[in-house]
Amino acid sequence: MPNPFLGVRIPPDIHEAILARMQETGESKSDIVIQSLRAYLGLPSSHDRLTQVEDRLAILEQKLLERESTE
Repeated sequence: MPNPFLGVRIPPDIHEAILARMQETGESKSDIVIQSLRAYLGLPSSHDRLTQVEDRLAILEQKLLERESTE
């Protein structure tokens, strides 16, 4: 299912800041706005979620190694 569309009007200074960030990072307007909304709303980014999964996987791998070494 595609992401829902949200059209909003923004003040010129915010638009200029988004354009400047696009120039700096090469990210799209949508990516910048989504990242900003995630931060404002306290939602984890996809990077944060991936980091959490990697951390949990590392813990599981360590426990498996510990278990194998005691057998």
